[in-house]
Amino acid sequence: MANTNWKQYFDKKAETHGASVQASDYFNEESFFMQRDNTLRWLGPMKGKEVLDAGCGVGAFSEPLVAENTVYGVDFSVKSLEHAAARGLKTSVDDLMGLSFENNKFDAVMCIGVIQLIEQYEKVIKELARVTKPGGTLLIQTLNKGSVQRKLLSLYEKSKKFERMYEMEELKQVFERHGFKQIEFLKMYHPFKFVTKSAGGGGLSQWFSTSFAIKGVKVK
Repeated sequence: MANTNWKQYFDKKAETHGASVQASDYFNEESFFMQRDNTLRWLGPMKGKEVLDAGCGVGAFSEPLVAENTVYGVDFSVKSLEHAAARGLKTSVDDLMGLSFENNKFDAVMCIGVIQLIEQYEKVIKELARVTKPGGTLLIQTLNKGSVQRKLLSLYEKSKKFERMYEMEELKQVFERHGFKQIEFLKMYHPFKFVTKSAGGGGLSQWFSTSFAIKGVKVK
């Protein structure tokens, strides 16, 4: 789907569902909150930080960080940003391949459920790396290409909804190329509620996790 169509798609979802998490593409609200709670806990304590939620949608994922941090939210869906601003995010319409922020601005950058919509994903990661401070954290959550469940679903689903899915080691290499170390994974197994953590993307989890988050610390 072209960027223009994705914009229309998420504008329509925000019009239909308002600030609800249903404006995002999670399976249901329970799945959303399970992933949000586990991911933010894994991100670690955040207080007095500058945080970027890149592709923030209606702002529901980063909302818990607003009370004790300055949270910026960028997206191309104006309708979605209206709800994100109401949640306390400092919002702007922006291009993830050419953000308007200065170099090394953010203590933490999050990009949740976005890069599977973008064919030129490495340009996005390069730009997110640019605005992450040395010593800061970049966290990306996306779909697992190796998932057996997703492979089976693809046999029955005729439409191609997402541009890409990702191998864990593929994204680890991209993180390393853009100056990140201490790389870790958080793996989710929909519809189950448990998660697992590891420093690598191998093992049985690469076949059974339906989605994963990857985070790293910028060293240069």
